[in-house]
Amino acid sequence: MRYETIKSVVLLLLVVASAALTWSLWTYQPQLESSDKKNVHEVSISNQEEPDGLIKPNRVLFHLDNVHYGTVKDKDIDPLINEIRGWNFYDISQAKVLSDARIHDISHTNNNVEIYFPDLVPFELYKGVLHVETNNVPNAAFNRIVINLASDSQDGATIYFVNTKENRVFESHVNPERISALITKINDDKKKYEKYGEYTLPSNQTIFLPENKTKLDEYKYYADYIDPEKFKNALFKDPSAVRRDILANGEKFTDISSMMNVDYNTNMIFYINPGQDPGTLNLQESDKHVLNRSIDFVNEHSGWTDKYRYFSLGSYQQTTVFQLFIQGRPVFNEDGMTEIRQVWGAEEIYKYRRPYFSLDISIPLTDKKSIELPSGEEVLNYLKESSDIQEDIDLLEDIMIGYKLAIDPENPKVFVLEPSWFYLYGGSWLRLTIDDTGGDFLGLE
Repeated sequence: MRYETIKSVVLLLLVVASAALTWSLWTYQPQLESSDKKNVHEVSISNQEEPDGLIKPNRVLFHLDNVHYGTVKDKDIDPLINEIRGWNFYDISQAKVLSDARIHDISHTNNNVEIYFPDLVPFELYKGVLHVETNNVPNAAFNRIVINLASDSQDGATIYFVNTKENRVFESHVNPERISALITKINDDKKKYEKYGEYTLPSNQTIFLPENKTKLDEYKYYADYIDPEKFKNALFKDPSAVRRDILANGEKFTDISSMMNVDYNTNMIFYINPGQDPGTLNLQESDKHVLNRSIDFVNEHSGWTDKYRYFSLGSYQQTTVFQLFIQGRPVFNEDGMTEIRQVWGAEEIYKYRRPYFSLDISIPLTDKKSIELPSGEEVLNYLKESSDIQEDIDLLEDIMIGYKLAIDPENPKVFVLEPSWFYLYGGSWLRLTIDDTGGDFLGLE
């Protein structure tokens, strides 16, 4: 009888222990440290940048004495932005939706200065430059600042922040003495600026282009290459669990959720996190967030390897592009070798494409040559008459001078930057070459 009792007690204890163990397994939660940096480790590849070092104007126009002047040079634009840093903006009004004609009058009339940005800039993210005395900074964005040099009212001199994509205009005011000092500076520097002509695109959009031919140097630079392993260590959650495979012209790194391809031909990496479906972008509500986290993402691994600038923001997907700039002009390449492109999911990076080299601009090669480019009017007339874009000529949005980057055929470690005209057509920047036989068009993707 005693034996049966002991056996029953032992069996009961085993059942209770089994139940307790099962419960502990079901309810166990590991103590993990939380972190906002979900997929970037402490890896320092190159440099970090502040937002106002990446968000910069790409041209400035001065409408003075019924003549249009302009500049794209950093040495001209940087002092102007530094001047604006010292201003106190009294207020920023609520947005007014205006007609194209009214925005034209505000922007392009005499005694105005126009500061152009490549794409929409959130007020909140540009507050390192704009010192606004009120706390009511709009949850909105602009791509142009217009300074009215002639205004002087009780409210102060008038400044407009213009969103040309949505025809929205925000009005602000500064001390008139600030404008008087700016006028003096502009008049002193006026001879340094190029003369620009005012032209109308087939879409009825106004554009300003250099009146004269432009002569620019071709540049050649050696490349400094970055070990792709550094990007692997930065981008994967557990670098030790990443598998590396050698491909015909590159490498492939994979773990259970992500992949990074390395292309030896273009010297680029392409990282994708398929679990992060790309979201849609509401510019008015989300551009600050997307642009800000794009800057933070690259800063987390000190990934600014060259003079990159904010260049575009996706209209629908959460996409940002930072473009390489040299001598104040953008550098383009048909394979994307001059841009850092990010596509964001709801929580983390979805796609990340960028070069893993930098240009050694401290040692330019000496055998450079000068190239003379046609005037802006010649280029616009050529495009208007081109059969390549005649069918959808209204898709022509902008024209500018930049550089084409290519690998030197005589030395694969050298990059050549050739001055060229580029035009924005249907959302893509394309290169235009004009030769003795009438010219041809080279597309960039």
